[in-house]
Amino acid sequence: MLFITLLAPKGKGEKAIKYLKELKAPKGITVRGVYFTLGRYDSVILFEAPDAKTAMRFTMQVGFETNYTVETLTAVSAKEN
Repeated sequence: MLFITLLAPKGKGEKAIKYLKELKAPKGITVRGVYFTLGRYDSVILFEAPDAKTAMRFTMQVGFETNYTVETLTAVSAKEN
């Protein structure tokens, strides 16, 4: 399953940026990319997980470590529909 996590800053500033730059994928997660963006969200993580429960654990950990507000979406390829 493919997921997109949107992050909006609340706290840790430089520490959060460093954490995202060095983000290590835990077992079961494949990070396809981490991007810094402009607008409502300052960061985006594109990743794969075998199921929603694994994805939830990963995004909760990212939120705790960065103190960012996290919103995660399930992505489905347009070609698959």
